[in-house]
Amino acid sequence: MADLSGTPAYLQVAADLRKQIAGGALPVGAQLPSMAQLRQLYGVSNTVIRDALNELRREGLVVGQQGKGVFVRAGLAAAEAQVNGGQLSRGDASVITRRLDELADAVRGLDERMSRLEQDDSPERRSRKPAR
Repeated sequence: MADLSGTPAYLQVAADLRKQIAGGALPVGAQLPSMAQLRQLYGVSNTVIRDALNELRREGLVVGQQGKGVFVRAGLAAAEAQVNGGQLSRGDASVITRRLDELADAVRGLDERMSRLEQDDSPERRSRKPAR
């Protein structure tokens, strides 16, 4: 896999996987091949594969699940395929990841508030509240 362009092998592998994600060959939720399969496919070492996957993690394109594998991350992969012709800068991915995390936190907070309001307004509680 590694060509003689002077680009580090892990960046070449990451670029190829990124292209597959952007092109839909690895859709959101898809599991990437195992480290051994990637090593064999690209003809590189475990270190190169590990560094390539870490690069994709930093960009927010994949997420690892202990004991299960590495999966294309929802949200960012779709956005990455549409932004800049499939090319997100690391800064863009970082901003998108941070904003998605903020939105997820906000939704969790709203869900908790709604649950408390529903409990406070339940028929049982209303019947026990003293009249004002």
